[in-house]
Amino acid sequence: MAKGFKENIQQKNTENSGFGDNASGRFINKNGLPNVSRKGVNILNRFSWYHTMLDLSTFQFLSYLVIAYILVNIFFAFIYYLIGVEHLTGIDKSNPMNEFIDVFFFSSQTFTTVGYGRIAPVGFTASLVATFEAFLGLLTFAIATGLFTEGFPGRELILSFPILRLLPLLKRVQH
Repeated sequence: MAKGFKENIQQKNTENSGFGDNASGRFINKNGLPNVSRKGVNILNRFSWYHTMLDLSTFQFLSYLVIAYILVNIFFAFIYYLIGVEHLTGIDKSNPMNEFIDVFFFSSQTFTTVGYGRIAPVGFTASLVATFEAFLGLLTFAIATGLFTEGFPGRELILSFPILRLLPLLKRVQH
């Protein structure tokens, strides 16, 4: 034992390498999913939303994206409606349903950063909510774009095909 180090007398000496008696077991299944169960881990740490979204089909991914888009815009429409439609210019105030529809479309325009058109926020609170919603929209579309391109099947072929068609043209231009 090296000088200056104390021996841990509570340490148990074991011959188990951690692989168990079944050394021929697979850590990764043939379908690519792990063959490991996590015990004693918080339920939120067992779930990876990133990998779940990557494993979805294109139709499922786009369906979840559309549903999330609609729900987020309804949520922000309720916030704008609770703040008061008087803090938004250009709202049709003929009846509450028209007010909510206008607020919903304002929320959609803000979330996608398209622009306000005829409706714009007036005052600190409405502007603050609109700013936060625009930021959340940019972040959401950036994450969705990354997930979509990462999990899109055959993306290498789709991205490389136009480049391969341009190579002969580029060679002619250089000569």
